Amino acid sequence: MTKTTMSVLSRDDKQKIHQAALSILEETGIKVESPEVLDMLAKAGAKVDQGSQRAWLDERLVSAALATVPKKVAICSRGGVDFSIPDDRVQLISPDGQPPAVLDLEQGGKRPSTLKDLKDLVVLADALPEVDYIWPPVVATDMPSDRSTYYEFLVALAYSSKHIQHGATSPEEARFQVEVCAEVVGGRDELARRPIMSDVCTPISPLRYDKGEAEALVVLARASVPLVHLSMAIAGSATPVTLAGSMAVIAAENLSGITMSQIAKPGAPGLYSSFSGPTDLRTGVFLCGAPEGILLDSAAVEMARYYGLPSCAGGPSNSSRSLLTESGYQSGMTAMASILVGADMIVGLGGMDRAAMISPEKMIMDCEAWRWLERLRAGIEIDDDRLALEAIKRQGPGGLFLSDPHTRKFMRQDLMVPQITAHHPQTLTKPSEDELLMYAMRKRKEILASHKPQLLSGEVTGKIDEIAKRHGIVLPGGGRIFEHA
Repeated sequence: MTKTTMSVLSRDDKQKIHQAALSILEETGIKVESPEVLDMLAKAGAKVDQGSQRAWLDERLVSAALATVPKKVAICSRGGVDFSIPDDRVQLISPDGQPPAVLDLEQGGKRPSTLKDLKDLVVLADALPEVDYIWPPVVATDMPSDRSTYYEFLVALAYSSKHIQHGATSPEEARFQVEVCAEVVGGRDELARRPIMSDVCTPISPLRYDKGEAEALVVLARASVPLVHLSMAIAGSATPVTLAGSMAVIAAENLSGITMSQIAKPGAPGLYSSFSGPTDLRTGVFLCGAPEGILLDSAAVEMARYYGLPSCAGGPSNSSRSLLTESGYQSGMTAMASILVGADMIVGLGGMDRAAMISPEKMIMDCEAWRWLERLRAGIEIDDDRLALEAIKRQGPGGLFLSDPHTRKFMRQDLMVPQITAHHPQTLTKPSEDELLMYAMRKRKEILASHKPQLLSGEVTGKIDEIAKRHGIVLPGGGRIFEHA
């Protein structure tokens, strides 16, 4: 069976982007705001200037890194559902990652997200079968700002047994994440073998790694945690206005992250990634869901394949602040591109407002759309049984296939049954957008009332609580971070 696919780059295009990226790394270089990481690069043979915090990576270093970075990456979970990517049969999707606001339909609109919102959204994502991994869906803005990412990581780990993806803003935070996950799986060696977490390492476009990000990358690479080298190019402001120029920067940023990780530990797993888009030159804001973003992220997935690496890309992205037409068509187009171009990991369920807000109802509706897109991606299977010649002969001209045994045999294999949206007879009124939202709201409430996540044991949570306390992570009133089984 041939799957439905799309492509935006030719072989020659990919070679030109690669050569441009090599030129950028060798002639322009990258800024790394960490003396320790610059020393590491210098010892590996990179040209380094500590005064300007610059490093220049030549083709030899980049090629050596591409030779040692694994071409398969394990994406595992404490619940025992494990994947190895790339795999043409598997595309993994998660909620949007850490916007600072939620769309609260019951309270009338956008508001800052809280620790309770975080827990509810993690439980919701854990229950939705379409969700494969969890990027903490919101920022806990009611927690201390210098520790909020710690709470977000812990809540995701506590209330979902799915794979956790996060980020680390300092080497301390990276070590904390490794220590906690090693406690869950039974040691650091087991965590390296079955990584239940992955980390997003994001340079500041163009071509700059701040001190905390660079040093966290090194810690995580040495622990064999899969690293998502995420470029967030903004064409027209942080990167060139031409898409080709932005693609070259995206490639250079990914190759620089991969090179640093392989110098830190040859064989450290990594993914090539982009969540990029254009600048609205009228206002200066970043546009999510724009066609240029679709092209940039799709090109990045193809560049990942060019290097033989797994990929991660943005999914149902949009710039809308309401759950109306703009949100729907932008989310649909961006998600369709990511699945058809073959991204291995996709992020964005529920995201809105240029990744600054999330809606639990949209997460539910995005899951429905994701099922549609999976069916589109699957294509048409053609074999003797599915050609249905015997059924056609039985029914003959003017026949009806509703009651034919062939229909009963294949109806759930070839046809996707919608769960939220519906195909209604012409005599019935189709549900309005408001009715769809009401359905999604009811489903959210039902899930939160009934779903019981697979909790960690009391022994493990007790040890994690002690680790958390050493890092200053305590709940108001001295309560425990975790519920436990």
